[in-house]
Amino acid sequence: MKKILIVIVAMVSLCGYAQEQRHIEFRWHGVYLVGDASYGFNLNREMDEYDTIATTLNAFMPGFSVGYQIRKETGIGVGFNYVADPTGAYTQLPVYAELRSHIWRNQLTPYTVLQVGYTLPLGASSVADPVSSKIEEGGLYFGLEVGARYAISRSLAVAGHVGYRLLQSNLVSRTDLQGHSILSVPITLHVLAIGASVYFGN
Repeated sequence: MKKILIVIVAMVSLCGYAQEQRHIEFRWHGVYLVGDASYGFNLNREMDEYDTIATTLNAFMPGFSVGYQIRKETGIGVGFNYVADPTGAYTQLPVYAELRSHIWRNQLTPYTVLQVGYTLPLGASSVADPVSSKIEEGGLYFGLEVGARYAISRSLAVAGHVGYRLLQSNLVSRTDLQGHSILSVPITLHVLAIGASVYFGN
């Protein structure tokens, strides 16, 4: 009986050791790079004076950030998102500073990202039907993201996330089919985004 107990204890110990050896933790100190692919659509719907939806956005929003992990749970960095609006009306480039927080030091960990910056207009405009829209002046950018990151190795991880992004344009011009200016208004987009990221660490 004692031999059986010894064998069982030895097997449990070996399993625990093997499990410990398989534990992978993403590098928590040093430079990190994050490539992101997100898709977003705005939650607010406003009607303009032509009874058309003036603030519709359904766009692919790839992004990239670089930062430094200053402690096990926290990293700070800078980055950008490219808002590729297929209509052209709200194509823009938010640039921001970010704070990344990882909750656990496990292979799989939840995380949050807070981003604050400014969104730059890129000079694109929509086709007039019956009016065209163009961002003339950018504004505040704010992003909040929650997700889960899975470490493949010490220097490579993948993640999935959902997030909220506020895109403020201080001045959006509207012109009619003849190119006459109709009005200039500020517009704020409240965007829900879902996506996936790849982390690289040195």
